[in-house]
Amino acid sequence: MDTVYQSQINYQTANQEDLAEQLFLIEELGIPYLKVDEELHIQKWNHAFLEATKIKEADLTYTLDQLAEQQPFFAFCLDLLEETIQTKKRQEDDYEDEEANYRIRVAPFLAEESLYIILEDRSLQKQFEHLLTFHHQMEAVSHIAAGVAHELRNPLSVIKGFLQLAKLTNEFEKYYDTILSELNRMNGIIEDFLSVSRKKIDRKRQSPVQIMESLIEIINAECLLHDVELNIELTETSRLVHVNESMVKQVMLNLLRNSIEAYGETNKNRTLLIGTRIENEQYVVYVKDNGKGMPESVLKQIGKPFFTTKESGTGIGIPLCKKIIEDHGGSFRIESTYNVGTTVTVTLPLH
Repeated sequence: MDTVYQSQINYQTANQEDLAEQLFLIEELGIPYLKVDEELHIQKWNHAFLEATKIKEADLTYTLDQLAEQQPFFAFCLDLLEETIQTKKRQEDDYEDEEANYRIRVAPFLAEESLYIILEDRSLQKQFEHLLTFHHQMEAVSHIAAGVAHELRNPLSVIKGFLQLAKLTNEFEKYYDTILSELNRMNGIIEDFLSVSRKKIDRKRQSPVQIMESLIEIINAECLLHDVELNIELTETSRLVHVNESMVKQVMLNLLRNSIEAYGETNKNRTLLIGTRIENEQYVVYVKDNGKGMPESVLKQIGKPFFTTKESGTGIGIPLCKKIIEDHGGSFRIESTYNVGTTVTVTLPLH
């Protein structure tokens, strides 16, 4: 028993020596601290503590109980002190208010029958985190702005095409409904991007065949204006997809515009194939053109944000399309061979 008792004394002595050494370092390094006795009377502090807490030295003539009634910071420290006194072990916790952010440690020093409140000021870290958050918000705004500009081009190009057709055929009334529909879609796109804080998107179960059929008139008009032969191969199904129709149409029209732009000025015998099939509980849509295609080096980069091979491109279109489809639980894949053409395959889960 004597040996065990002596071992405990030696262990406690070693611990107190370690703590004494730590307290010496705290003094030398100017770390903010406040020393109190077990009756919670304030015994000692350093200038760093006054600076960190903005406490007046005259206020420290009161007991900690009295200060706790007036200031939330000391009330927080009091709780930690009482827990330390009960457990005889070091306690620590984070304190935060509008102006300050501290890591507070309360350490018992049994040799002096006192306790030390030691502060780690994290206020600068908090300010840095706020700046970092603001930086990320600004980045998000730039992405959204590029996305808005890019997505508005699709309905604008459709409206332009139909107005040109209306002038050629002198049948404006025939295209009025489609033009008005695209204007409404533009308004919807703007509203979607203005409400970026709302993460939920309006989805409903609907026929993928009907969505594709509703695009045929628009796609056909675009192909006619650019001398592209359009082939449609739609597979019928009674099953439904759970999607935001406007977003899926954005993806399809973006792929259409990319295909038409891929032909260039000299490309002849332009053909575009849009088809669908059912595969592994997925509704598969593929868009195949015989444009210029892409070399392997470009194909590896094409899905990265802001990467573009177009002079006036934003590089946001393909990443945005990919994200829309993946958010719907589907997949987005691009295959391309230089001087042969490109195939984009989109899948959506069937219900």
